[in-house]
Amino acid sequence: MKRLRVLVADDHNLVRDALAEVIQTTQQFEVAVANSLGATHEAISKSGPFDIVLLDLNMPDMKGVPSVEMTVRMPGAGAVVLFSGNAPRDVVLQALAKGARGFIPKNMRLAALPNALNLVASGEVYLPASMLGTPPDAGQPGVIEGCVAQLSDRETEVLRLVVAGLPNKEIARRTDSSEVRVKMHMRMICKKLAVANRTSAAMKARELGLC
Repeated sequence: MKRLRVLVADDHNLVRDALAEVIQTTQQFEVAVANSLGATHEAISKSGPFDIVLLDLNMPDMKGVPSVEMTVRMPGAGAVVLFSGNAPRDVVLQALAKGARGFIPKNMRLAALPNALNLVASGEVYLPASMLGTPPDAGQPGVIEGCVAQLSDRETEVLRLVVAGLPNKEIARRTDSSEVRVKMHMRMICKKLAVANRTSAAMKARELGLC
């Protein structure tokens, strides 16, 4: 299996090295590091392409969202994810609008980091639950943090019918699909909502106001 290439860009040596060590504990990732925006761009140019770039917002040569956008546009940067101890919600949303693929706070459990990276690599946008108010219009397929997710249009449609109490056969008929396809959607819905079954998914949907 091809390993995901991750570039960790942070000017704090202890944080950067600890992060790289945790990521490399599994065989899924290959990790490189950089200690400045300039070094990040050099690494992308010379050692890319990367699948994910974890970009610290507070490095000395960072200039906010414009620096993020510059990195996003670089060939070989892959998915650029903000990585910071504290990032204002409006800054994160601006960065998403410029193509960033999420925000990982430095205080998140390191053990959860590989899962977050896999979600980003699969095409999702990762955000802390505290930032999941109105979903950002970043042109991305989903927003996930733990048990909170923004579902695709079809998954939302299926979930609404589940919440209405309809069986798979009727859901398949109403969505012009098959029962097998409905079951596949339900597996993905349960995964995104971090629940075990359709009943729990319906309860979670009501709780989060997704349907």
